[in-house]
Amino acid sequence: MMLRLLDLFCGAGGAAMGYYRAGFEDIVGVDNRPQPRYPFTFVLADALEYVSEYGHEFDAIHASPPCQAYSVMRNLPWLKHKTYPKLIAPSAEALKKTKRPWVIENVMGAKLPAGWLCGTMFGLHVIRHRWFEISIPMLILTPPHNHWGTVKDRDFWCV
Repeated sequence: MMLRLLDLFCGAGGAAMGYYRAGFEDIVGVDNRPQPRYPFTFVLADALEYVSEYGHEFDAIHASPPCQAYSVMRNLPWLKHKTYPKLIAPSAEALKKTKRPWVIENVMGAKLPAGWLCGTMFGLHVIRHRWFEISIPMLILTPPHNHWGTVKDRDFWCV
């Protein structure tokens, strides 16, 4: 059986590639901006409208709503005056209506209820901590991890 994944707010497809490697073969990404490098089927559309209409046709749904409203970067002096849409709650509401398993992923400032993971935990060369909310009750056990590397010729370490 071919598993179908709907990738909302898909961007360039980083999350989708992870799902592909996990066994999802039919992946459809949706974003409101063209994503010419998206590696799977791409639909230019509003993610929340698309999931409301077609979400029930997929086996699972992943959503990565824009993070700017939840990011600590919004506190930078040149960004303080800007407002950004908070799309996590509307995304969760739309996803619940599909009656399909779903995952929402966002930056650490979002503090979603399921827990957090980091790209380095999966062998990726990306230090990127992300919070998750999931439709299926489960505990995310965060494996221990350390970050070692070099940024601009300086060693760094982060827990």
